[in-house]
Amino acid sequence: MKNVEKQIRIPISDMEAVYLIAPSGQVSFSLLPAGEEGEDFDSIRPDPLIQISAVGDATSIGFAAGETRHNSALTMSMVYESQIIKETEDEKTITTTVRFSGGIKADHIVVASSGSRGVRVYTKIRNVSNEECFIEALSSVNLFGLTPYASDTGRGRLFLHRYRSRWSAEGRHEERAVEDLLLEPSWADFGVRCEKFGCIGSMPVRGYFPFAAIEDRQRNIFWGITLACSSSWQMEAVRIDKGLSLSAGLADYDFGHWRKNLKCGEEFTTPEAYLTAVRVDFTTMCDRLLDVQRSNLSEKQRVSTLPAIFNEYCTTWGEPGEEVIKKLLSVISGKDFEYFVIDAGWYADSVKGWQDNMGDWKVADDLFPNGIKKAVSMINDAGMKAGIWFELEVVGKDSDKVEDTAHLLTRDGKVIISGTRRFWDMRSEWVENYLTEKVIDFLNDNGFSYIKIDYNDTIGIGCDGSDSPGEGLRSCIEATKAFFRKIRESVPGIAIEVCSSGGHRLEPGFMELADYLSFSDAHEEKEIPVIAADLQNLILAQKSQIWAVLRKEDELKRIAYSVCAAMYGVLCISGDVCDLSLEQWSLARRGVIFYKQASPVIISGVTERFGPFQNSNRDLMDYQAGVRYGKNGQVLIIVHSFAHEGVQDIAVPLKGDYKIRDVYEQGSHDIRIEKDSLRLKFEESFDAVAILLTDGQSE
Repeated sequence: MKNVEKQIRIPISDMEAVYLIAPSGQVSFSLLPAGEEGEDFDSIRPDPLIQISAVGDATSIGFAAGETRHNSALTMSMVYESQIIKETEDEKTITTTVRFSGGIKADHIVVASSGSRGVRVYTKIRNVSNEECFIEALSSVNLFGLTPYASDTGRGRLFLHRYRSRWSAEGRHEERAVEDLLLEPSWADFGVRCEKFGCIGSMPVRGYFPFAAIEDRQRNIFWGITLACSSSWQMEAVRIDKGLSLSAGLADYDFGHWRKNLKCGEEFTTPEAYLTAVRVDFTTMCDRLLDVQRSNLSEKQRVSTLPAIFNEYCTTWGEPGEEVIKKLLSVISGKDFEYFVIDAGWYADSVKGWQDNMGDWKVADDLFPNGIKKAVSMINDAGMKAGIWFELEVVGKDSDKVEDTAHLLTRDGKVIISGTRRFWDMRSEWVENYLTEKVIDFLNDNGFSYIKIDYNDTIGIGCDGSDSPGEGLRSCIEATKAFFRKIRESVPGIAIEVCSSGGHRLEPGFMELADYLSFSDAHEEKEIPVIAADLQNLILAQKSQIWAVLRKEDELKRIAYSVCAAMYGVLCISGDVCDLSLEQWSLARRGVIFYKQASPVIISGVTERFGPFQNSNRDLMDYQAGVRYGKNGQVLIIVHSFAHEGVQDIAVPLKGDYKIRDVYEQGSHDIRIEKDSLRLKFEESFDAVAILLTDGQSE
């Protein structure tokens, strides 16, 4: 039987959106690099562009029940209705409308912004029947027919890329052959093969990043997806026969306890997925996905230089105060810091302490006897803008608000307790009003220009108050994001840092609300340069805020090591700054000045990595080099030496002719350019250098 009755190709930037309509009316979707030849979709079974399932729906044949809702009976009832293309100077939108049995209509929407090498894809469904319908699975996107360039099953040429994540070990790249994942079709082309992964709870980057890519290694083609989902999410690589599909969306009922009651006439829109398809290397593919985030930057965020930030947390460890701040300001004033952030503990209770009384948000009188506005004035007088820490969504066990159960999240009627934290129901008007007073009014009344919003536990599968625990979680997180936007709108010029025990909220939905992102809680560990470099494929470097914690016992090479690591993003200094020697401070200050020079490259560049894969972040060996090519003809090279014996002679490949503009180092590393590489030497382990190159035309 012929699988494709009609094929529609629509150019998007340097790609093509491909729609294949089967004789049955099912529509499949793929995205291809423009100009490629030799694809064969005719031999691949249709795989509908919207994956949907409802209560009472039949799962696919092939032992799928409990594992995947992919190609459910409702999905396979799809019939094509129409396609509309709208194009303006700024963007192109493709809306493909289909209908399903039971009175469900859906729009599959592709949006391509000018200048972006990625597209946004999402699904909008509506119930046009006379009965309510309980939806239990719904994809944002389903890419079909990977790879269409193989005449057979493509054995040995298809690889799945994803990023794993743990606390203080964010962004570890993993690549697996599809055969390793048992995604090879069976002898009978029967039996569903599914690799399903994702994250459950209110920390959407706890286990995996919402990222996946399929590589056709024979053609050097990548298909990449990043999902902007801030609650529970899932991705599925699914295969029955030749064609491999990759889908992404909200975690379904089986995986994430999500069910949505779609009443008559109601609509529901999924989170957006960002897609790209390209014949190039993996790093460039990742950078193309980041284009979507670049296109969403506000005018304020379209910067040419980056700030240096001072955060006192690794100095005071939760014990800030007016006198401490005064002492710190006497040391760091005039040293090129734009922000001074007061971190956790400013609300400490003299009896209860500070770690578990979040929710009351009363300034500690003993720490700030003249009020916190006095500290803000001191910071401003020292030439910096003041920032403050909040964990606004939670209520600690020692808070006076812990008994306010009417406004706390529950599951099965019981208050959700995770560790020592309870959680506000952010959907509540009372909670919004309370936090408006405690957070927004506080920021405005005291003149803060920066807020660090932390979040240090997860509610798990979900909460009461909606059609299902997963929908409760989704709606509550959407209310949280709405409050973040309210902060932006209500506090003129505010800078927002998103933090969640370091990096547990590094997904596009939260990242696009932020000016800065906490990259990790690996505050002063040797693996910081590895984590920071890993994250450059997932985060805009201009937002990735990286700790450089300086200790009084640090050797000078350790100071350089820490400051160089932070040059993979936004430099944030903390530590024993009042106890550093003049020599230590001089070296750190030189690093800040160098970072400011290099910041245009950090903002605009793409980084290539060199050095061996680090099997253990806690036992680093040999070296790591990051070469970041900027759009201004400059190159930033950051080299970290790890454990090694003898003199380490490193050659870092270069693309083009450059000369050395500036070097940040402690001692001498015999840095020189020889032909098409930069060479340098390390005599000791755990040292680092940063080098700024120029092509001679950018000076």
